[in-house]
Amino acid sequence: MITLSPMVITLTIVTLLFLAIIIVLGISYTKERFDSAKLKQVLSTKEESILEHQKDVGDDNKSSTFLDKIAIRLAYAGWDKINTSIFLLIVFFSALIFVVLFYYIFSNFLAFIIGALIGGAIPFYVMNSMIFSRTKQFNEALSEAMSVIVRMMRNGVGFEVALKRAVEISQSKLFHALFEKLLAEKDLISEEKAFKHMYQKINSAEIKIFGLAIGIGKSSGGKFSNTLEKLEHSIKQRVILQRKVTVATREAKVGSYMIVGLLIFIFFILDSNFEGKIIEHFFYSQKGKFEILLVFMWVGLGLFINEQMTKVKA
Repeated sequence: MITLSPMVITLTIVTLLFLAIIIVLGISYTKERFDSAKLKQVLSTKEESILEHQKDVGDDNKSSTFLDKIAIRLAYAGWDKINTSIFLLIVFFSALIFVVLFYYIFSNFLAFIIGALIGGAIPFYVMNSMIFSRTKQFNEALSEAMSVIVRMMRNGVGFEVALKRAVEISQSKLFHALFEKLLAEKDLISEEKAFKHMYQKINSAEIKIFGLAIGIGKSSGGKFSNTLEKLEHSIKQRVILQRKVTVATREAKVGSYMIVGLLIFIFFILDSNFEGKIIEHFFYSQKGKFEILLVFMWVGLGLFINEQMTKVKA
């Protein structure tokens, strides 16, 4: 039987994680190019300048420091009361708890490192999940609100009145709270600054395009309702696409969970045939514990990559 040294196992895991990161980054870049191309097919030349301005803003954000990026993402997640220092303390204590737990269970230095990585990554995963959930909820509410605004403007209602009415009837508490704040602020400061404050609270490309389109439409004149109608169609198509992908992702996850459940069932059947020696090896020996940890990590990595591959960038 071939026995792998801890160094070989460590290099293998690091290599797999490195390849997974490259795959996820490549998928994210491809989706960004795809989404930009789809939007440019729908929008006119005037709206294409909005996308270019949005890209410049994104490039400025990329030049921020690591701590600044954490602060930005904390605001996107709605965790306004948690500053960067407190979040990093949460990351530290989460990593410490998993380090102690893994080292106590597995008594292996490599498990010590794995525990630190998993524990430290959990707060970031929760934060990113909150950002994705808030963005998805907000974009769906924005799509519905824009449909209301476009219909009311076709009937001769002014934009300001239509916007206030769409905010009032929105069933999304997040959307209602953010736009209520925007409507209150734009009377005190400029509308452009009010929208910039909103951009800091939600990671949505749609609201940035919406805000910039309003500014350009009001300043350039012309038929403002036509611009909003095209934007409404584009945002609605993206929301529909996200829903289809969500359904497909859930179906894939259910299939994955059923396979895992089947393997667990087979595991216990085999254990009963071997008079409990399989459980004794994997749960009572240090080598077996570490092997089952690697199995769980492999399954978790597969589910994570599946989620990233099927996620539509907001």
